[in-house]
Amino acid sequence: MPKREFTVEDTKGAKGYRIIPSLNASVSAVERALTDAGFVHYMPVEKRLIRDRRKPDLWKARRFALILGYVFIKGPCNFLGLQQVPGVAGIVGTCGDPKPVDLVDILLLRSMEAKSESVFDSQTINKQRQIRKRARNQGDKKLMALVNSLNMTGVTTVPIGAELWGSVSV
Repeated sequence: MPKREFTVEDTKGAKGYRIIPSLNASVSAVERALTDAGFVHYMPVEKRLIRDRRKPDLWKARRFALILGYVFIKGPCNFLGLQQVPGVAGIVGTCGDPKPVDLVDILLLRSMEAKSESVFDSQTINKQRQIRKRARNQGDKKLMALVNSLNMTGVTTVPIGAELWGSVSV
């Protein structure tokens, strides 16, 4: 079972606050278990826009694994302890020895992840434009309120000439 996170929300009630249990949507249950166990890991993911069931005009960002069922662990590590982590079904290898993955393959996965991120960003911008246009044309106040509350997460503006440095976790 994935661990829940608890956030505190201020209220105007007698108590003054409310504790809200929630799951962190940006981390899978296996990733959380591996982090809690102290393993350095990498799970290649892509984001997709999924229509909300309750509000058909709203689209949500969801994470999906690029390689279903596989997480890469940075070694050397305790592989017996790794097998005890909840959600780990097994270790890929032969005769009990884990199979190493070449750095070039990890970099290739990172580039695939970056390409899917750019596609996701352009889809997000297009969907927001479509919803804003529809809200203006229909004059719907509820839809306009929804449009005004749209979040631009994942879209970053960088000034021209800025140098970006990234790190690769293998």
